[in-house]
Amino acid sequence: MVIDISRRVRRQYRGATVFVLALAAVAAGASGVGHGRGVVAAQASDPCALLTTDEVQPLAGNATVADGLPNSQAAGSVRCRYAWGTGTRRSTLDVTVNDAARMYAGASPERIKQQLLESVRPETTDAVIPEVGEAAVFRPDSPAYAGATAFIKGRILQVHLDGVYARDKKDQVIELLKLAAGRL
Repeated sequence: MVIDISRRVRRQYRGATVFVLALAAVAAGASGVGHGRGVVAAQASDPCALLTTDEVQPLAGNATVADGLPNSQAAGSVRCRYAWGTGTRRSTLDVTVNDAARMYAGASPERIKQQLLESVRPETTDAVIPEVGEAAVFRPDSPAYAGATAFIKGRILQVHLDGVYARDKKDQVIELLKLAAGRL
């Protein structure tokens, strides 16, 4: 009988603990903690404002690009996702803005720039993108996943395409990065 009471009490404490944690999470949400309402959000609260659906449409060919959906990720990071197609022909374009100080904790702006430029692999389709922010690069990770990244105004701006033949759309991805960077 004592064991049953003990288990019952433990379940009640566990339930109370879960309730308190849930209440703390709600309170954190109300105060903006963890919802991208920090420095980056104040500077670029809507990454969907960095590109228009019409600017993304050429990537989709005949498919229709849905309006971008904003999403706060970790603190100091906000993203907008554009999507089109279905099944194996589904593609997405993510526009993400991160606080460079969070991504490269303790690194100086010069070191961040250096790391970004050093990420370009020789004898590949990787490329340094001139005249965008302090440093910018294009790097495809596979034929179906390619991205362009810029270090600009203390932030990391990323435009990543996930879909069939993403690597072959290098020029279009770079152009979208340039457009977004100009509006940041």
